[in-house]
Amino acid sequence: MQIAKNYKKIILVVSTISLAGITFGMTMPLSTLTLKSWGVSSTMIGLNSAMPALSAVLLTPFLPKILNQWGQRNVIRFCFVLVAICCICLPLFPDLFSWFILRFLLGAGATGIWVLSEVWINAYADDENRGKIIGAYAAVLSFGFIIGVLMFSVIGIEDNRAFYIAAGFVIIAAIPVWTITELPNEEMADDVSFWRHMVSSPGLMGSSWMMGFLYAGTAYLLPIYALQFDLTLAQSSRTVAWLGSGELAMPLMVGWLADRVDKRKLMICIALTTIATLSILPLVFAAPFMRLATLFVLGGAIMSFYSLGLTMLGQKFKGSLLASANASFIFFLCLGEIIGPPVIGTVMDIFGTFAFGWSMALISLIYLVIFISAGSKTEMQSV
Repeated sequence: MQIAKNYKKIILVVSTISLAGITFGMTMPLSTLTLKSWGVSSTMIGLNSAMPALSAVLLTPFLPKILNQWGQRNVIRFCFVLVAICCICLPLFPDLFSWFILRFLLGAGATGIWVLSEVWINAYADDENRGKIIGAYAAVLSFGFIIGVLMFSVIGIEDNRAFYIAAGFVIIAAIPVWTITELPNEEMADDVSFWRHMVSSPGLMGSSWMMGFLYAGTAYLLPIYALQFDLTLAQSSRTVAWLGSGELAMPLMVGWLADRVDKRKLMICIALTTIATLSILPLVFAAPFMRLATLFVLGGAIMSFYSLGLTMLGQKFKGSLLASANASFIFFLCLGEIIGPPVIGTVMDIFGTFAFGWSMALISLIYLVIFISAGSKTEMQSV
C-alpha cells in the first residue's frame, strides 16, 4: 500500500516538472536567438545564458536552511510565482542589463523547483526500481523540453507571445504542487558540504558537472552553430528539439540498464559515446538525416550523465544525507552550466564556429580520464 502511495506521489511530481520543462524548452532558444537578433556577441550570449546557473550555485548553499525555516510547500509556491513573473518581465525590459537580472531571478526560482522535485522523487523511490524511476523522470522532463522548443519554433521571436505562453505553462505546472497535501516530513540537512561530497564521490559529482557543461553549451549555442550551415531561425531552433528527443528516449534505456548492470561501466560507455558524437558533429551536420541521428545520440548521452548519476546518488545517500547530496549534485551541475556557455562561446569566437563540437569532446575526454583514474566503486556504498 505504501509503495503504491509513493508511486502516486512520484507521478504527481513528475507531471509538474514536465509542464515546467515546457517553459524551460521555450525560454532557452527564445533568449539566445532574441539576443542574437540584437547583435549581441556569442561571448555575451554565453555569459547571459549562464545567469540561471549562477543563481543556482549561489542559492543552493542556503536552500536547506530556507526550506527548514519556510517549509517546502511555501518555498516551491514562491518559486513558481517568481519564474512566471520573470517570463512576463523579459519582453517588458528589452535590454541586456535587465536580462542579466531577470534571468538570474528566473534561475533562482527554477532551482527551488528542481531541488525539491528531485529530493521528493529519490525519497519516494526504492532501490530495486530507482534506475527506471529516475530514467522516466529524466525522459518526461525532456519531453516537456521538446514540446517547448517545438512550440517556440512555430511561434518565433517576431512578437512577445512566446514569453507569455511560457509564463502560462509555469502557472499550469504549479497547480498540482499548489494543492498537494502530503510531502516528505524529513528536514533538509543544514550542513551541505559540497567539497566533501566531491572528494568522496568524484564520479557522481563529476557526472553532474559534465551534464551541466554539455547541456547548457548545446542548448544555448547549438542554434548559433546551426546557422553556419544556412539553416533558418526556425530550423536552427529545431536542432535543440532533435537533441532533446535523445534526452527523452535514452534515459529510459539507461535507467533500465542501471538496475541490471555495473553502473560504473555504464558511465564509461556514456562518456565514450559523448566523445564520439561530438567529434563527428562538424562532419555530419550538413546532411539532414545524419545531423538528426547524431544529435539524438548526443542528447541521450548528455542526459544519461545526469540520470545515471542521480540514480547512483539515491542508492548511496539516504535520509537527510540524500537531501544534502542532492543539493551538492545540483550545485556542481549548475557550476558546469555557468562555465559551459561562456567557455564554448569564447572558443567559437576565437577559433571559429566549428570549434563548438570539438571543444566539448576534449572536455568529455578529460572527464573520462579522471573518472577512470580516480575509480568509483566505493561511491556505490550506502552511507
